[in-house]
Amino acid sequence: MRKKVRDERGFTLVELLVVIAIIGILAAIILPNAFKAIEKGKVAAAEADYKAIKAAALNYYTDTGVWPTDGAGNTGFVTAPTPSVSGWNGPYLERWPSKNPWGGKYYYIKDGDWDFDNDDDSGYRFLQLDNVPSSAISRLESDLGSDVVKTDNNKINILISKD
Repeated sequence: MRKKVRDERGFTLVELLVVIAIIGILAAIILPNAFKAIEKGKVAAAEADYKAIKAAALNYYTDTGVWPTDGAGNTGFVTAPTPSVSGWNGPYLERWPSKNPWGGKYYYIKDGDWDFDNDDDSGYRFLQLDNVPSSAISRLESDLGSDVVKTDNNKINILISKD
């Protein structure tokens, strides 16, 4: 009589469970670092946008002697302001960023509420970002300095200039 030959080329359940456990442990170690790197990249992108907008506002002021008007930034930074301003030599930005890295918007504010206390804060020009998570706010404060960054909930004001 012949014995049936069993095909034993597959993996056992124990071997599969060990491999899955190892993959799970590696994922638990690697994923938090990957998410930190993504958040650092978003903060770096926001800082680069801030520096470009700040340089554009300062160049606008140097050329015209007045600061750009409030808003989402196209007028004065990308296109000529209406009514026209003497000395405008733009565009000062290639394009106004449509969104900040966290999905909110950038707003250039001239003489707005700088430190969220409802006082008259005339003489301040700043970039306002909304929808910014608290972890990113603390990173921006440490990178740019607490004298340049003011926060309230998930909004952040970053100083461009003051009188």
